[in-house]
Amino acid sequence: MQLSLVLAALLCFTTWVTFVNATHGSERNCCLQWSTTKVPVNRIVNYTIQPEGVCPIKAVLLETRRRNKLCSDPDSEWAKRAMAKVDKDRTSSLEVGQKQEGSTDDMTPAATVTSKKGSKRRGRNRRRKNHRRGRKGQKKRA
Repeated sequence: MQLSLVLAALLCFTTWVTFVNATHGSERNCCLQWSTTKVPVNRIVNYTIQPEGVCPIKAVLLETRRRNKLCSDPDSEWAKRAMAKVDKDRTSSLEVGQKQEGSTDDMTPAATVTSKKGSKRRGRNRRRKNHRRGRKGQKKRA
């Protein structure tokens, strides 16, 4: 009887812990209010639209290059420009990737040409010597 009471208490505890983590886990990613901070649009690299059902407000979660997150009003002009910029960057990078994949099939590798002479070393001392020679050979202007 004691064993069944302990098992029932353990079952209740694990259910409670699971329920608390499930309800509070999603709130960590929710925007609770809109930020008034506006960074330059070219620093925004990603965004996520937050619906109002799960979170208290409807918002756009914007991510910068430095992985900072900003919550913004999805109806504001600045947020719309930022989302359009991210969408444009995504589509252009996809198009570039598709063009590169298609163009590599047509290319044939070229043979590399190597010089028989060793490459001239142009270190700091060599440049100094050449510079001095140039000065000695110059004529004075009148």
